[in-house]
Amino acid sequence: MSRSSDIPTVQPTGSSGGRPTTTVVYVNPHRRSLFGLFLDILFVFVLIGSLVLNFILLLLLMPDLLDEELSSLTERYHSGTSSAKSKVAIVRIDGPIIDGLSGYFHNQLRDAARDEEVKAVVVAIDSPGGTVTASDQLHKQITDLRDGKWPLPSGKTSSPKPVVVAMQAVAASGGYYIAVPGQKIFAEPTTITGSIGVYAPILDLHELAERHGVKMHIIKKGELKASGSMFKELTPEERAEFDEQIEAAYQRFMQIVRDGRKDRLKVGLRDEIQMPSLVRQGETVLRRLADGGVFTAQQAKEYGLIDEIGYVEDAVAEAKKLAGLKEARVIVYEAPVSLLDSMLGIRRQLPDTQLDLSRLPGMSAKAWYLTPGYELSGLKLPLTDLFLLR
Repeated sequence: MSRSSDIPTVQPTGSSGGRPTTTVVYVNPHRRSLFGLFLDILFVFVLIGSLVLNFILLLLLMPDLLDEELSSLTERYHSGTSSAKSKVAIVRIDGPIIDGLSGYFHNQLRDAARDEEVKAVVVAIDSPGGTVTASDQLHKQITDLRDGKWPLPSGKTSSPKPVVVAMQAVAASGGYYIAVPGQKIFAEPTTITGSIGVYAPILDLHELAERHGVKMHIIKKGELKASGSMFKELTPEERAEFDEQIEAAYQRFMQIVRDGRKDRLKVGLRDEIQMPSLVRQGETVLRRLADGGVFTAQQAKEYGLIDEIGYVEDAVAEAKKLAGLKEARVIVYEAPVSLLDSMLGIRRQLPDTQLDLSRLPGMSAKAWYLTPGYELSGLKLPLTDLFLLR
């Protein structure tokens, strides 16, 4: 006997004795096929999997979601006497110095300034420079750490700490700008340094746009507003405005070097120098220290841009000497490591950033303390974008 919920259907099946016969089949509308049951189970598993995946992604991205200013760095032993209480901190500044992307550099200096056990700091620089503002901010922070002017949470300021600079592959333009607060500057034999100068590349596409019928309508108030737009030619007044900005940044760069190097400079920054040519034997090349060009480590030492040729270990030894330490534990700082970094074996020093062409010189009317040949260093392509562009 069927259940009351079953619905009968009549199907003809043949005849018997001249009379048609039928078979009654009861169909339960609530009874699902095996395939439908499989789809239900699959949907549940997909839903649960999606929730789990989102939770994992949240954990992976957690360090990046934290306020960078509040994030603490990991201290790692580098060398020296591991049991010593006094520490020498190595602060690493690698890559371009860009507005909004120098938080890791700042946090290292902050931790070194606030740690009373850190008695001296070595700033290891491998940077071609960057924007004028970011370089100047970093210069001030290194100077504040050296002079004991770093603000502490208590409202007081940190104690003065000797600062020694260790230049590596390149420490030029903005990379040299942030080096001059060092009480002693070391450069490796193969270091490129100098490049004391400033420039503002302005991309001009107005002829190309006109050729292809592209127009940019600029509605403005103020004669100099919209100066530097890539879709219009610079007027003489606009060019004069940029000349003033560049001149001010150039004069500040030279003053920063004079204040930092003082009487250690062997010649004036704008004095003509008859340098022997490395290519044409017996000939000389006319140069100036502030001509925007780079110098080898040997040339930089000869003219007083640096003090010694040596490596990070030599800078650490000098830092200990300036701090009056016989033994010290040498430490480095590392950025917070996310679960994704651990899984992929990555240890980041700079936070990943989005692909942003505006950080390239020429894509925005911005002044740069940047070494020649490093125009693309303002672009940082993160790991996630590499996967997306495959």
